[in-house]
Amino acid sequence: MTSSDAASGDVSAPSDGDAATQAVVGVGSMVMGDDGVGYHAVEALADRPLPDDAIATHAGTTAFLALEAMSGADRAVVVDALSLDDEPGTVREFRLTDPAEEAPEVTMHDFSFGDALAVGDAAYDLPEEVLLVGAVPHSVEPRVGLSDPVEAALPELVSRIETRLTANPP
Repeated sequence: MTSSDAASGDVSAPSDGDAATQAVVGVGSMVMGDDGVGYHAVEALADRPLPDDAIATHAGTTAFLALEAMSGADRAVVVDALSLDDEPGTVREFRLTDPAEEAPEVTMHDFSFGDALAVGDAAYDLPEEVLLVGAVPHSVEPRVGLSDPVEAALPELVSRIETRLTANPP
């Protein structure tokens, strides 16, 4: 890992020097309870073998850092807390590049991620396939750590991400 990788929050990178064709981007704040589920998922992936063409990165709450992390990849998996009416801990996924699919809004602190995707094509080489995978939060109050239902859902969430990285390679 280069010093620029560490500065951008990279947790794992392709080992052979080739560019990543798949990017996992954890978004959210790790000090706001379940909003940090993307952070915790990327940390869990750091302990597991990823495909050689995949990289996992933390983007925090900055939409354009998330775009930068996925720039040049063919597929991106964005991991976040999902604002849905489902039970806390429910794991769901959406294809953000499918306009017919009604994905929940990923609201970053600086910019809506959907808006960033819409305007980001001018500055970034964005993937053709962008998936949103996440868990419904129980609490997004200031605290470090996940609620019990979201913590219990983390293995399923990580497994779902791994499945997306190995299914139908880009």
